[in-house]
Amino acid sequence: MPTSLFQYEMLPTTWFYMSSLLILAVFFRFNRFFSIRNLDVLLLLSTTPGLVYIAMGSALQGYLWLYVVGATLFFRLAFDVFLRRRPLLAPNLNFAGLVFSCAAASAFMIPNLFLNRGDACESPRAWRLEQILTAAEDSDTDVGDVTLQPGYRPFLRATQTTNRFFAPSQESWRRAAASAHMRKRDFQDVEFFGVTIRVNHTSRNSKRPAANAMRWASGASEEYAYDVEPSENLGSAVDTFPTTLNGVHAAPSIPSAPLAPTTSDVTPPTSPSLTPANTSNVAESGRSIDAPRDRADQLDSVGFRWTPLSRGGLFLILTVVVLQLGVVFTIVMIGGVHFGSIQTGFAAALLYLLLPYINQFSARLDHIAPALAILLAVLYYRRPFVSGVALGIAGSLVFYPFFLLPLWLGYYWRKGAARFIIGASGSALTMAALLLILIDPSDSYADALACFFGRNALFLAEAQGLWEYLPRFYRIPIISLFFVFCFGYALWIPRKNLAALISCTAALMLATQFWMGRQGGVYMSWYLPLVVLTVFRPNLADRTAVTTVVDLPGVATTNA
Repeated sequence: MPTSLFQYEMLPTTWFYMSSLLILAVFFRFNRFFSIRNLDVLLLLSTTPGLVYIAMGSALQGYLWLYVVGATLFFRLAFDVFLRRRPLLAPNLNFAGLVFSCAAASAFMIPNLFLNRGDACESPRAWRLEQILTAAEDSDTDVGDVTLQPGYRPFLRATQTTNRFFAPSQESWRRAAASAHMRKRDFQDVEFFGVTIRVNHTSRNSKRPAANAMRWASGASEEYAYDVEPSENLGSAVDTFPTTLNGVHAAPSIPSAPLAPTTSDVTPPTSPSLTPANTSNVAESGRSIDAPRDRADQLDSVGFRWTPLSRGGLFLILTVVVLQLGVVFTIVMIGGVHFGSIQTGFAAALLYLLLPYINQFSARLDHIAPALAILLAVLYYRRPFVSGVALGIAGSLVFYPFFLLPLWLGYYWRKGAARFIIGASGSALTMAALLLILIDPSDSYADALACFFGRNALFLAEAQGLWEYLPRFYRIPIISLFFVFCFGYALWIPRKNLAALISCTAALMLATQFWMGRQGGVYMSWYLPLVVLTVFRPNLADRTAVTTVVDLPGVATTNA
């Protein structure tokens, strides 16, 4: 794989442009410009600039963008229950093309996980947003502490382990820092939508390429912006670099370039080292000057940096691949079984795979696993017990899907409510019992059980995301409105059919993003597959619980 797909990487902005054009070419209805389909496609694409903002270091603008677009998408989903006519709008690609494109997009997800993982990634600019967020969490022990997060603590620890496996190591940060000299530059403040942005006064006649510019910010009275220059001696670069930036820390935003390590973190390389002689040889060969390489980090004949993959790392990658392919397969099955068209299923799966969010969050277990459980609940909605088990597992993992239980209970109220309650409560109690066995010996079971039921969701211990910048008491009216929608959906839905069940489930999972204390807005996997299904759904007015729920063997059918 490293020889056939060497230097395989895709910058976040590049993939945003390419995927946007592909989505418009395949799904935008040019002959019916003013249609719900086109509005849905544009809304899905409009979520991506917020992710780009966060990846480039403008966290506040990014989260604000996601909240505004999310609010618009929420009202679109809430309005979907009133739409009766659903004309069949086929994609601009035939069935064979949809199948091939869906298979190709799924296949290229695998090398993206294998090659663009941590230290194996060729360029820091190609690090995914999930890797950048993990690096930011590791720099703040309070934010990255799983004991301060709601959900199933063993699952959260497994998620943290997976995130750190795919994220760049501290050695990668040191290598990126040690390969450059930093020099102070001037700057000025520019107002952009009410937000102050630091702009460098770099001369246009500078011989150093602008692509090598790296910006550093401090909380002191001075801020520094530096340009990268090749080092003649790597050892002197390591010695000089940390003393220049000693005491400098990042501003409250997500870093888009490697953060400056402190003096204690960086030690001069011992063996092997680069001397001026072999440093010039590296420069003449056309490669950038790099940090010393050991046996665990070698360059092959084509210049690809390959890090050996352990069995544990291979297991993590395969787990993520199976979960992602499970989401895609479930979307296809919902389209074929419940929408009556396998082509619609492949179209929905292709739109899901082309969304830039999937490229940027390919390996987050706390994103993928709950999404797959919710989709399985939709796939087996005709069997209330199975749907209850799936939603119980989803809620046990990350807590927030528990708020779907009133909506689904209202759907099964006339038929299947008892089986749904047994399935949901049984799975949740089983997960709580397993917590006694799976919990870390240093953790308290009472504390872990409180987090299991969302103690750190309603009462924030630490905030990360938009609520890091806003007063937290603003969450109170938002949470109150959320509970109104949560229980209102269970009591008031004009037509309690499968279409309303899918759109309202997506709306509730989207609404949780507004008051989440930890990265609220980026957990899009919880609702994006359901939004995609809402975009392509036909008229499902006849799919009510009374007419579709499977009866138990030996039990007579009773219609309310």
